[in-house]
Amino acid sequence: MKLTNNLSLPQPIVDAVRNDSYDGPKDAKSISVTTLLKPARIVALERKHADEIEEDVSDRIFSLCGQVVHGILERADKTGIAERRLSIEVEGWKVSGQMDRYLDGLLQDYKFVTAYKFKDAGVPEEYEQQLNVYAEILRQNGHTVTRMQIVGILRDWSKMEARRDPAYPQTQIVIRDVPLWPSEAVQKFIRERVILHKQAQTFLPTCSDDDVWARPNIYAVMKKGKERAVKLYGSKTEADTHADGDASLSVEFRPGQRIRCENYCSVSQFCTQYQQTLNKNGEVA
Repeated sequence: MKLTNNLSLPQPIVDAVRNDSYDGPKDAKSISVTTLLKPARIVALERKHADEIEEDVSDRIFSLCGQVVHGILERADKTGIAERRLSIEVEGWKVSGQMDRYLDGLLQDYKFVTAYKFKDAGVPEEYEQQLNVYAEILRQNGHTVTRMQIVGILRDWSKMEARRDPAYPQTQIVIRDVPLWPSEAVQKFIRERVILHKQAQTFLPTCSDDDVWARPNIYAVMKKGKERAVKLYGSKTEADTHADGDASLSVEFRPGQRIRCENYCSVSQFCTQYQQTLNKNGEVA
């Protein structure tokens, strides 16, 4: 990967990003837990175009801040397993994971994220999957896991917003319990993910709408003089029917988006699936 500094950020920040202590397994038959959970198409393209991919330092700032949190954990806890990488073998591949903190059966993972991630009850699905894979790796390395927690450090937390909205996280650090899956279920999940990534090395799968964080086309019924829509529809016919006969109403088309492809995928320029969408005008296919 080629690292750029298009915003002319200070050299110490550039060096800190460049000197990341861990940049993923280099062996084609090794995969980290984080990579295991990524769409197989993206991972296969990242490996194929590793020497061509460009990423700007400015896109790594949040990741860099997250690593600072992990460095603090290493200093703070000398009694449990902190920041240690363990691995297991599945379908001929080595699956490795670096746990933030494990002690006396409790597995914790620290996330430096936005408050939005924790506005709803429970934990995001990808966090639940990640911790359960970590738990299985720990079990196969001789450790018992009885509880799991996500510790969210909210980088954009607002005290004023917490006072205004009871549904907003009320503290800057949020702790959520994570459901512990049966070992057999986790093993099946890991095996299926490994097989998917192995197959992607010879035949690229298609990214799903969930994979690309797709937002559908929207037809907004607008009222003259108002900035907010009267109502949103997924169908032009429904929107036209609503606005029909009322001269104060009009229908505004808002094209759908593939959020990940457009903003957060390092291989979108090499991806034929995404490039084909750019050749279409208007509605997202």
